[in-house]
Amino acid sequence: MIKLSERKSIISRFTEWLDENFGFTKTILRPAPEYSLRNPSYWLGAINVIAFFTAGITGIILLQYYEPHPDTAWESVSRIITEVPYGNLIRNIHIYAAFSMIFVTFLHFMRNYFVVAYRRPRELMWIIGMLMGLATLMMGFTGYLLPWYALSYAAVGFGITIIKQLPQPLSGFLEYVISGYGTDVELLRRFYTFHTVLLPAVIIILLAVKLHIFEVHGITEPLSKDIPEEEKKLIPWFPNIFLYFVILVCVYIASILTASIIYPFGIHEKYIPGVVTIPMPEWYFMWTYAIAKTEFIEVLGATGFKIFIATLIIITLIFVFLPFIDRWKDKHPSQRPFFIAIGVWIVVQISLMTYLAWATAGSYIPSDTAILSIVIPTIIVFIAAYLYRLKLVKPPELVWEKFSKLKQTKLEKTSGNPRESILVAIKFLLTIMCAGLSFRIIYGSLSENLSFGWFILGLAFFAFSTIESFKVVYVADLKVGNVGRRLRSFERWFGVG
Repeated sequence: MIKLSERKSIISRFTEWLDENFGFTKTILRPAPEYSLRNPSYWLGAINVIAFFTAGITGIILLQYYEPHPDTAWESVSRIITEVPYGNLIRNIHIYAAFSMIFVTFLHFMRNYFVVAYRRPRELMWIIGMLMGLATLMMGFTGYLLPWYALSYAAVGFGITIIKQLPQPLSGFLEYVISGYGTDVELLRRFYTFHTVLLPAVIIILLAVKLHIFEVHGITEPLSKDIPEEEKKLIPWFPNIFLYFVILVCVYIASILTASIIYPFGIHEKYIPGVVTIPMPEWYFMWTYAIAKTEFIEVLGATGFKIFIATLIIITLIFVFLPFIDRWKDKHPSQRPFFIAIGVWIVVQISLMTYLAWATAGSYIPSDTAILSIVIPTIIVFIAAYLYRLKLVKPPELVWEKFSKLKQTKLEKTSGNPRESILVAIKFLLTIMCAGLSFRIIYGSLSENLSFGWFILGLAFFAFSTIESFKVVYVADLKVGNVGRRLRSFERWFGVG
């Protein structure tokens, strides 16, 4: 007779039943080391896949009601918002999923750049990832036109104007591929086809190839070699990593739903032929728009546009073929300060250019402002890298040692209490709701002409929710010993200790 203590739990029996029917443990998906589950940055690609399929599923639903014709496109979007049940919610989920996909793509790109994830034998994987990133940006570009807003039409027209500055016959070919014979009907139809058929197919094919390469080579090894053996232990894909992925999906969907409900997108004015509108691209193209509308580019005219386009193409090609350009032997960031400085400089410049484009909407950016926004960050970032290279400055070692040598409190030894876990989850949920409320108050004070007191109240709510959420996460991590592990990883990154 089987003892009660030896009987398997319901969850264990259920996972075995799933594996027996679906064969999860017999797939090509390989185990992952334990250290990858302690760092969400390893799973930015997985989050991107979640965002892609979320946008795809909601996009398919929206296609049932959208009409790709200049006379009815805006009206069909309006009907989706006002008449279709949950239409506005689905539309907002689609937009937020697309935005998050673009944002996480940039984070994924920068993370892989900093950890040198493009070295042999992952050169082709990097190139495919860059092509997927460009396809993602094109998805955003083509989708921006579909509602047939005056803003989006002007922004697309600006993009086509840039394409016309390319040398022939390349410019003529690209212009025909994008806009056809130049009519609005042809333009919208082609953007609709690119956005709903061609670009998703390209991304899916590239994703399949990249996933195969990833499963062959596995997760990129940490830059530091002194990883504790317990963190190198391989975790099976099913059920451990599968459940981790399910958690990522749930957190992502919850975040998108929360944003869609609290901050829904409105509808802009319809494009009317003959009415001039200031071009305003979406936030992910703002930095390119800022460069194109600087005063010195405008003074140079067509020559300035050609210099701008040539610069963008050269920078893109450099990053696409970076695995064959970067021959620096050491991969550790502490030994590559100038490569790290280039990455930091890119982030700073994109942020500054985006802000300048938003702050100077409808006017050109003065040459002195543009030059200062480029020169000052460049001097600061690269002087810091040079000083670090000369060992004249060091990371705050004493501060890190102080934190890394903190004794683990009794919290680490306490046994898990279901009631306590539920209370912690509720507390964390309340802090997230408080953060959402703070964003709504701040947004309302800036856009709805509320008093300055509401703005201060929103900042206070935001500060409180941020501190409380970090406190909850810190205490939870302290119980399982993750704080010490993360600090050790941080120190290994910068070569401290």
